[in-house]
Amino acid sequence: MAQLALVGGIFLLALLAGFVPFISIEVALLVTAGTHGSTRLLLALAIAAALGMMVGKTCFFVGGRSAFAWSRRRSSRRPRLRLPGFVHRATDKPPVAAATVFVSAATGLPPFAVVSPLAGSWRLRLSSFFVVGFAGKSARFAGLVLVPGLLAALHP
Repeated sequence: MAQLALVGGIFLLALLAGFVPFISIEVALLVTAGTHGSTRLLLALAIAAALGMMVGKTCFFVGGRSAFAWSRRRSSRRPRLRLPGFVHRATDKPPVAAATVFVSAATGLPPFAVVSPLAGSWRLRLSSFFVVGFAGKSARFAGLVLVPGLLAALHP
């Protein structure tokens, strides 16, 4: 029962971190990984954290989709801003957009809080954003919780 409460708490913290960028789910996962040794529990925590984070970032995605659509309708008379090269390429090709989302989710570069609303303006489906982002976040968080245990096992 305590493990289920821990997984639920990590999910809620990740959901909150999805909306508030300065809340670090990574720190909570590292502390939990240091105090709990069960690999199954750590993987469940990583998946719960990725799921909570993606639910929060999906709201940014939907907000970005509607905000950028609104700004396109409104700014037909104004000069357009020049976007960086990777953003411009990603807007034209959904596979490039999906790769950008995955790399951002897995590494944090470019920041996922920036990529999420931008991905809403690209021609990327919501399901693709969620699945690719979830895969990237799951890989990031699984590595984060499993590496301390592996290092501890290697140290005599």
